Amino acid sequence: MSEADIARAEANVAAAREKLLVSTQSLQARLKPAVLANDVWEAARDKGEEVANDAARAVRQRPVAASAAAIGVAAFIARKPIWRLIARLRGKKSVKE
Repeated sequence: MSEADIARAEANVAAAREKLLVSTQSLQARLKPAVLANDVWEAARDKGEEVANDAARAVRQRPVAASAAAIGVAAFIARKPIWRLIARLRGKKSVKE
């Protein structure tokens, strides 16, 4: 190997070392907990916004179906108080809870 070949090889090594150092620093910056948490928060916010927009679009397209679904969910959640009310109105003792 000539002196020129050695100098070129050393320059290539120095350039590769600098590129590796820059890549390592960039990776360290991206892997900081605060940066990762911010990325996750932004992704969750974007997904939540997308879901909300899709739901609003679905309600606009089918308002009767959306209303029926909402009533069904509310009735399911409030089923025990509803049964107690029905039992009281019919004059019976409260049903099992």
